[in-house]
Amino acid sequence: MTKKPTDQLIELIQQLEHISGQLNSTLKKEQAVLKLKDSQQLLELSDEKKALVTHLENHTKTTHIFLRNMNINKGLYGFSDALSSLASGGIKTLLEKAWSNIQALAEDNKKLNQINGSIIELNRRHTQRSLDVLRGQASTTTSTYGADGHAANSKVSRNISIA
Repeated sequence: MTKKPTDQLIELIQQLEHISGQLNSTLKKEQAVLKLKDSQQLLELSDEKKALVTHLENHTKTTHIFLRNMNINKGLYGFSDALSSLASGGIKTLLEKAWSNIQALAEDNKKLNQINGSIIELNRRHTQRSLDVLRGQASTTTSTYGADGHAANSKVSRNISIA
């Protein structure tokens, strides 16, 4: 027994919403773990996030193709316009709500991922500076200001293990 195209569309959109929600939860967990600095759990979440992103990309492509086959020329890019042309009713309301949630989740996921990336970059810089100090190397990214107000790179003259 085959499903009607509208039932298939509802299922596809709800699945996109579900995967987006899972990714959102994973990104929030990742942010909490980054603050705890638990590298093992961070690796596990990274693998989970990669799998979810791949699943989301594949499902997005499937939904896009399905919409194009329904003569929505722009696929997902034209979905909002296609929704506005639907007759009012339960299906339209259901799809509008799910689509609105997907768009909100996508924006939130983007922000969370940017914040998490910034935290990772900051931690990487701190680690690099610590390694530079332990190796007795001056870091080109750290500087102090002289009496004239100009930045002057700090110089470390020897390895900390020798001191």
